[in-house]
Amino acid sequence: MKATKLDPLDRLPARLPLRLRAPGPGRLSIPALVSLAVSLMVPAGLPGCRREPVRPDIVLVTIDTLRSDHCSAYGYPVPTTPNLDALAAGGVLYRRAYAESSTTAPSHAVLMTGRHFRTLGVGKNGHSLPADAATLAETLRDAGYQTAAFVSSYPLLARFGFSQGFDVYDDRFEVNEASLGRRTQGSHAQDRVAGATLARAERWLDKRKDGRPLFVWVHFVDPHAPYRAPEKFQADWPAGTKLAVQRYDAEVHYADRQLGRLLEVVARRTPDREDLVVVTSDHGEGLGDHGWMAHGINLHEEAVRVPLVASWPGHLGAGEVVEEPVALVDVARGIVGRLGLDATSFAHGHDLFARADPARAIFLQRRDYEGVKEKGRKITGEMTAVVERGSKLIMAPEEESRELYDLTADPRELTNLLGGPAKPGAKASRTAAPASDPAQREATARALEETLGKWHDAFPSSGSDTPIDEETRKALRSLGYVD
Repeated sequence: MKATKLDPLDRLPARLPLRLRAPGPGRLSIPALVSLAVSLMVPAGLPGCRREPVRPDIVLVTIDTLRSDHCSAYGYPVPTTPNLDALAAGGVLYRRAYAESSTTAPSHAVLMTGRHFRTLGVGKNGHSLPADAATLAETLRDAGYQTAAFVSSYPLLARFGFSQGFDVYDDRFEVNEASLGRRTQGSHAQDRVAGATLARAERWLDKRKDGRPLFVWVHFVDPHAPYRAPEKFQADWPAGTKLAVQRYDAEVHYADRQLGRLLEVVARRTPDREDLVVVTSDHGEGLGDHGWMAHGINLHEEAVRVPLVASWPGHLGAGEVVEEPVALVDVARGIVGRLGLDATSFAHGHDLFARADPARAIFLQRRDYEGVKEKGRKITGEMTAVVERGSKLIMAPEEESRELYDLTADPRELTNLLGGPAKPGAKASRTAAPASDPAQREATARALEETLGKWHDAFPSSGSDTPIDEETRKALRSLGYVD
């Protein structure tokens, strides 16, 4: 794992890795202190060691529709995420983290199972996680954890299988808690603002008496469109920043405030323990890049590059930045592996907390569209992509689309090296002129296409025979999903 100090964040407050208390009347003897020190230094997995692996409380937070380059933790010039910044200062920030999909349900299926969603049959919102898929919550519950989840959006309802392994699963949405401006179907809300979800989680945590270690997943739907944050956010945006982007940033800031409050609640409840906290997102948002304001349509960086921060004082590094590529499929395997549990069920990913591989290929897939028209373009069929060694290939056979990008020279994917600007709406970059000739570019594309083909063969799509009923379609359309 290549790690560097996160210099801009070193000045931010971080929780100390150890909490020292003054000894009471019954002080330990010198031999006892030596024995204790040795036991703390010996790794839990060392042969012959009887010490049980550490069982921290685990907090997993997913902030819907959050692209990493609009987080101040990732260098965005507007202070949108001060709480995420502080968490990164005391933990590890993954600079190049990818969601496998640009849609909510498939990405969360990957996150919870450590498996590629094409193998699960969760191709789009409204599809259900199969009952035989081993989940992170099930694994932790079997290991003695109490498990609870508080979600904020219709695609993650318990009826779609995401409650597997959770003792408590709060997905009750009230109309008066729905996101401002978001439509409802009849008298039923399809989501709730982050503050309402946090309030549910806080009430449950404050009443909890169970002594088992806790795994809690909290999902905030903000900053999903429409961008109408419940709280005002004033900032000095760069000149020319669109109003829609400012409103999106306000929702990001609002969600970050709820993240800070959640971490305060957890710390207050267990002041003597250090918690393992992971914060990420299911996908990004277009915001006008490549001609799209929303998400789901494509696999460009703005749609799939997400924040990923992990903190566990005393066990993970502090203020470190991992530059190598990682993906949401790595998270479950990393958590389970770090606890010393069997991680074989999460075999499609890498261990998030092990040394990252700079040459690793990252695979992406768009949900399978049945055929819709957006801005005069027919969106149909499957789209997949691979990122490897700074190059990215995006393929959509049914749309006859093939795009190649040099992410090192052209991180915004403005120039398709296989034929002009990226489609639709992007302008070619004057500063991203390719150094290779057309034959070399085609050779790079073919090599990536072969890598992508091998991935298709190794992880064949299970498809999904589950029809989406009309009620579900209406609910999804009310959230802006067109297919």
